[in-house]
Amino acid sequence: AKKSDKKQTVWPFIPPSPHAIYEAVYGKRGSDTLKKQLYARLLPVIAGGNSVPIPDDLVQKSFQAACNPNGFEHWEWQRNIGVACALYKGWRARHHDKLQRRTYPMSLDKENHSRDYLYGRLLAVAENIESYALFLAEDKRATTAERYMQRFAEHPFETWRNIELALKPYQDRLRNRGKDTGSQAIGEIMELFKNEDFVLDNKLNGEFLLGYHCQKMEIARQVAERKAAKDAKAKQTETK
Repeated sequence: AKKSDKKQTVWPFIPPSPHAIYEAVYGKRGSDTLKKQLYARLLPVIAGGNSVPIPDDLVQKSFQAACNPNGFEHWEWQRNIGVACALYKGWRARHHDKLQRRTYPMSLDKENHSRDYLYGRLLAVAENIESYALFLAEDKRATTAERYMQRFAEHPFETWRNIELALKPYQDRLRNRGKDTGSQAIGEIMELFKNEDFVLDNKLNGEFLLGYHCQKMEIARQVAERKAAKDAKAKQTETK
């Protein structure tokens, strides 16, 4: 069953609080001792600014937690994704190897052709297609993209083929109702993969979550924009 959506949270690209990092990394397995140890490790990072690197193990643990929605409420999982994205962005910005340093934009970067980023975008589009079809059918099940996320991060090419097959019935439902099936959006992202990047099946890094998160935020922005335009048109009709 899909996790409760009672508490909806949109996580902006701002530094997460130590408490949010603690909950994202350790969840319900944490303890006061772990919390104190984590805060002690984060304090130099907070106080030292960009000159102090973010510990690699925290970036990795937050990535693993964000790729596994099981055991979390939906809003908690979204928080974990936001924390993992923020830590990865900070880690890359402060990387000890200057050649690996990178500053990512806050919004969707359509010029980013990284395999990890593009696979994240694909998963977000797939999730949106299925969740919209489920919404129209008043079905509250978790999407295939959510259920397969952890496996997808480990074997993206192999898992994407399974997700694509699972999407077909939902796309057929949307097509029969005259709705966008998302096929064009998927095709546009597929075209951005360089050479043989798409067929590589080695595990994805933290940039995968950035692509996923940014694509979801872009979809939400477009939905809000369409709704605002529709409401404005309806209001204009009423006043005539």
